[in-house]
Amino acid sequence: MVDVPRRVVIVGAGISGLAAAYDLSRAGIAATIFDKQPRAGGVIDTRFASGCTLECGPDSFLAAKPEAVALIKELGFGDEVIGSNDHQRTTYIWKRGRLVPLPEGVMMIVPSRVMPMVKTSLVGWGAKLRMGLEYFRKPGGGADRSVAEFVVDHFGTETLDYLAEPLLSGVYGGDPAQLSIASVLPRFVEMEKKYGSLVRGVLAARAHAPSKHGNASAPLFQTLKTGLGKLVDALASRSEIAHAEVEAIEREGSGFRVRVAGEWVLADHVLLACPAWAAGQLIRGVDGRLGELLQGMEYSSSVTLSLI
Repeated sequence: MVDVPRRVVIVGAGISGLAAAYDLSRAGIAATIFDKQPRAGGVIDTRFASGCTLECGPDSFLAAKPEAVALIKELGFGDEVIGSNDHQRTTYIWKRGRLVPLPEGVMMIVPSRVMPMVKTSLVGWGAKLRMGLEYFRKPGGGADRSVAEFVVDHFGTETLDYLAEPLLSGVYGGDPAQLSIASVLPRFVEMEKKYGSLVRGVLAARAHAPSKHGNASAPLFQTLKTGLGKLVDALASRSEIAHAEVEAIEREGSGFRVRVAGEWVLADHVLLACPAWAAGQLIRGVDGRLGELLQGMEYSSSVTLSLI
């Protein structure tokens, strides 16, 4: 038995585990991260080839959420944050054997400009009429629903099929029928309660949002000039990481013992920052029902292709 003078063991050296260790360190709480992979960062992996920066996983974060920028500034390289060139980006949706450009002004699932939606062949006139009438919807909203139910309620099935599903699959990698709207798009739930119409909500938010970009809209996404790998590298350099596999977790008195590569490590607290299926397997000896639920969570696969 190895009794290390640490209160917290973190399983997983992805962005969640690294950020947790960073926050604990700032609070004066020592933590050790265990991860079986030879590198830290989890799915965030920046590589360089032929003078290009290649992101093998996530390539940006939402500009509307300030936590990532705040962390980057704390780490000392806030001047490397850059915004997405939204005016230069064209997103295409595959429909009936051909690529159809996403109409300008669509905010995730909500159209905010009239003429691009009128001219697009992505959805038919029935869906376009439904979008127009949605503007007059009264405030309301109820219990949590799936993303699919939420979108169909506001804009109809065609909008779900050709806007919501492809866009959200690209961001969340999941089935809209299985995603919680309150968890995935809480901002739209708030708009529904306040305005009723998501279109009115988006337009109101845009009108009142302070812009640092003159007449141009603020970027939807942000990243780092040299890739998100710099963020995880900076966090990893401030963390104590052991590249070894966690095999089991058991209760030990008021705390826990964690088996790492055949050795037992004592900890007051254990933080699981690994995939649900892995967490479920580890937690079975502590809480069998929780382990079963975690292992029952479905994952979907995705592929990132970089052409240089």
